[in-house]
Amino acid sequence: MPNYALTFSLIEWLAITGLVQCVLILVYILFRVRNWRQAFIPILYFFFLAAAFGFQFALRLEDYAPVIRSALWLCWAMGPPLCYLLVLQVVRLVDMPPARHFLVLLTIPAAVAAAAVAVSFTGGCKPALVACANFHDMLYWAGSTAGALALLPLWARKNSFGELWRARGGRERYWLVMLLLGANLAGLVINFLRSAEQIAPREADALLVTLGIAFAYLATTTLFRVYPPPVALNRAPRTRLLALSEEERAVAEKIRVLMEMDKVYQEHTFSRADLAREVGVSESALSKVVNAAFGRSLPKLLNEYRVEDAKRMLADSSIPIQVIASDAGFNSLASFNRVFRDITGETPSAWRQEHTAK
Repeated sequence: MPNYALTFSLIEWLAITGLVQCVLILVYILFRVRNWRQAFIPILYFFFLAAAFGFQFALRLEDYAPVIRSALWLCWAMGPPLCYLLVLQVVRLVDMPPARHFLVLLTIPAAVAAAAVAVSFTGGCKPALVACANFHDMLYWAGSTAGALALLPLWARKNSFGELWRARGGRERYWLVMLLLGANLAGLVINFLRSAEQIAPREADALLVTLGIAFAYLATTTLFRVYPPPVALNRAPRTRLLALSEEERAVAEKIRVLMEMDKVYQEHTFSRADLAREVGVSESALSKVVNAAFGRSLPKLLNEYRVEDAKRMLADSSIPIQVIASDAGFNSLASFNRVFRDITGETPSAWRQEHTAK
């Protein structure tokens, strides 16, 4: 009788695990995103990481191995230039970096061209380049060099990392930046060692897959604190938004950034005067913008963000409710219980019991 059993190697199981992690991240982003310009680079980054895991698994198709190996190289090589763009986005709190920064993606075709030229000087390849083992070896060398060059401009911006650490609400973004840089630099080292024949190709593949899984896991706990699920706060009629001037709409965007990225609501003493000073307008002008852009008063806006933050922490049963109340920005447990119940219709304890029992 025919044997229909399939057996996977450890590296193939790891690749499947990494692929599932990345798909879950992409689905989460696609279903929860509000600002597509802000989500474009993270989506692109995790798409190529997912594809790398997929092509790693596909290497079992030996008849197509040369083509799959080239696609796998491309997916790993896209990491550093996309890391550069994502770091800029996280540090600057912009929807998307200026167009000139996307020129960093040209390091990929430059690496392919460099590998092809290097192969031609060493005797060339009789088969097509995509099926040439020497060309693939050169690709990993050229790709590692190109990746290092793609990340090099961030060194000139190293002072901004210190500023990010000191900024209000900036430490989560700082650790995301360090995670991105650390993972990509480790990947470059692995590929350099591979191109220098210090690591066998299969060992290098295993190290890259393991590194990718670790990064994807940490990203699920870090990335979504920097890009949190959007709170449905913009319910104001469109006619009221259109009534705002361009300057007032810019103020509304600054308020959104301060809430979602800097998380100013976590300071229980944060007041209308503080927010007005942050965005550079008077308190009366601030109230007008908040009411028009978010459809509620500033105290209610702050409390709704605090409650959404508290919900995410309540899902972790190991965090005491008193700690959650303080971290979310409430000045007392009593006010936390009152506001949470007013907004959700449940006490924090009841909400935790309901949502952690599932």
